[in-house]
Amino acid sequence: MSFGKRNTAKQWARFAMKFGLVLSDPKLWSSLNDQLRDRTDEVSDVVKDKYDAMREKYEDASDRFSNASSALRGDSHWLAPTLSFIGGIGVGVGLGILFAPLSGEEMRGVIRDKAADVTNNVKNKVSNMKSRYGASDAAFTGTDGD
Repeated sequence: MSFGKRNTAKQWARFAMKFGLVLSDPKLWSSLNDQLRDRTDEVSDVVKDKYDAMREKYEDASDRFSNASSALRGDSHWLAPTLSFIGGIGVGVGLGILFAPLSGEEMRGVIRDKAADVTNNVKNKVSNMKSRYGASDAAFTGTDGD
């Protein structure tokens, strides 16, 4: 469209009317809206991905910094629980000694007798199973074919 000195107002009016008609077209506006919405969603996804990546990097760096500062201070994550466990064992042994109904020699004898009883019970059950099923010792130990 050429705008010369003549008929300039008339040509500008025609141009404005054509442009106004184009802009008032509902299909055009719908298409522009859809394209704008799609581009906005794409930008939003890119920004969200970048934000997530930066947040992960920040959290990783923060964790590393925290671990490094703990190491420099000499903090240990296993020392306190280990000392608490050992202290609990010590307290348990101390209370066991204080409230034990028998002396140490008598208690060792009782434990020895109980261990002998358990051993005899196991031997009796094994011999009963051998006689019942007629198997050799090797069958019970898993060394049958060796």
